Amino acid sequence: MPLILIVEDDPALANLYDQIFKRDGFSVLVARDGAEGLEMAITKKPDCVLLDVMLPKMNGLDVFEKMTDSPVAKQIPVIFLTNNIGGADKDKAMKLGAKDYISKAMEDPEDIVKRVKSVLKAAKA
Repeated sequence: MPLILIVEDDPALANLYDQIFKRDGFSVLVARDGAEGLEMAITKKPDCVLLDVMLPKMNGLDVFEKMTDSPVAKQIPVIFLTNNIGGADKDKAMKLGAKDYISKAMEDPEDIVKRVKSVLKAAKA
């Protein structure tokens, strides 16, 4: 059962993604801010991280940058799941090595699960 870390400060969205991924057979961890997300990524070693850009304490791009500095966390595939679409944030995320950059508002949650599965499958190959 893959372990996914969802770093999302909106409780309703975090709960929605938690339920959808669990229903699809994932184990789920939820972090409510960037600092907690970074700590959980390093200590819990999830199979994938879904990371928002706009977060309290530390934004998602900073979290990802610090993950790439960690010998443990830099191996974890990261998918940005955000309403902050395109522009410099997307460019920076992809240059840092993000596996995907998804719009929360434009994607059906079931499609997000499919995209995560695709990233996990590619990571195993």
